[in-house]
Amino acid sequence: MVAVLWQDFLARCYPSLLMPAGRLVLFLSVWAIYIADRMVDVRGPAHENESTCHRFHRQHPTFAAALLGLVALADFLAVTLWLRPAVMRNGLMVATLVVLYMVIFPSRRTRHMRWKQPSAAALFTMGVFLVAWTGTPDAWRTLCAPAAAFGALCLGNMRLIEHAERQRSRALIPILAFACLAAGPCWWSIAVAASAAGLAAVDYLGSRWSRETVCLLADLVLFTPLLLR
Repeated sequence: MVAVLWQDFLARCYPSLLMPAGRLVLFLSVWAIYIADRMVDVRGPAHENESTCHRFHRQHPTFAAALLGLVALADFLAVTLWLRPAVMRNGLMVATLVVLYMVIFPSRRTRHMRWKQPSAAALFTMGVFLVAWTGTPDAWRTLCAPAAAFGALCLGNMRLIEHAERQRSRALIPILAFACLAAGPCWWSIAVAASAAGLAAVDYLGSRWSRETVCLLADLVLFTPLLLR
């Protein structure tokens, strides 16, 4: 939902052709990757501070696998039947990077773990920007800064969730500050800055709340584009 919301907002801030197929494929792709990533994470022994989401996938592996199969099948059909060829070609490049991500980060205990969240944030950003990037002339000049800002915002969200049961994350504020500065003067920057401020507030007050509450609020503050439609 977060991905599709920001994809729609991007098409409004930087006008580009966004068709229902593009929205559907992004929704299904992000959902499939999310399930697959959780299933990979829980292959080993349970983590000491395992999240509710990870516990769910550990306790219901058959359901998770069946759901992943259905979502992946629906995604494949949507891509092959309805997605524009130009978007499909760029999407295949992003899909290749997703496969590499799954290979490089086979579990949460890998020695490359410090790069997992930045990589996930970058892939999420690529998915959100894929359609706009495909249809925007001189996309590097127009969309590079907004993409960097959104990627930093996504990374801040992941950092906050990771530190939900600890003291405030020292890396969070610089990441969010970069997100605000990179966004540029437009409605996109207002949405990024508002979400960044929300994440900073949740980070500051998070020690008073449970992990589940912090994680929920960390995702809810990413819905700020709804206020600017």
